[in-house]
Amino acid sequence: MTKTVRYQEGYLYVHHQAWYVRYRERVRKEDGSIKLKQRAARLGSVADYPCESQIKPLLAEFMCNLNAGNFTPEPGITLGEFVERIYLPYLNEKRASTKKGYEEIWNNHISERVGEIQLRKFRTVNASRMLKAIADENDLSKTTLQHIKGVLSGIFTYARNEGAFDDANPIQGARIPNNARQVRERCW
Repeated sequence: MTKTVRYQEGYLYVHHQAWYVRYRERVRKEDGSIKLKQRAARLGSVADYPCESQIKPLLAEFMCNLNAGNFTPEPGITLGEFVERIYLPYLNEKRASTKKGYEEIWNNHISERVGEIQLRKFRTVNASRMLKAIADENDLSKTTLQHIKGVLSGIFTYARNEGAFDDANPIQGARIPNNARQVRERCW
């Protein structure tokens, strides 16, 4: 049995001297189920696009992205909201020790520093600055900083898989600062 794909054309209208499109999007509820919600997005002002024929290309581009699935289900979601509502429940599928370690790294090092940044606006520079701040404030080894970087990378990989983040993983290029404590090898 195949699932039918819903193609939307959108409803174009003028409100407060601006062009808007009305559409429906899938929103994940707290229990994990998906519900359709009616949304509206501003396309442009009537002063810039006085005729409907002039705004139609913007409408077509917007609806094409929406119908192709290249549209973030919750465009304003912050990294903290994504982790708390979607990523941490996903960790229930992992081993208890893995879940505990990831939650501790998130709560102790990451959430207060970058949790309020919108998921789609997170960049490599945010990760690099966060890792530098952690290294400056704490006496952590380079390995611990690599674990922190790995947890954040896993969060963005999962966000890409869920369709909440479309760009390349911003953690890939983040550097571990040079002032991290090096752990010496022990020779027994």
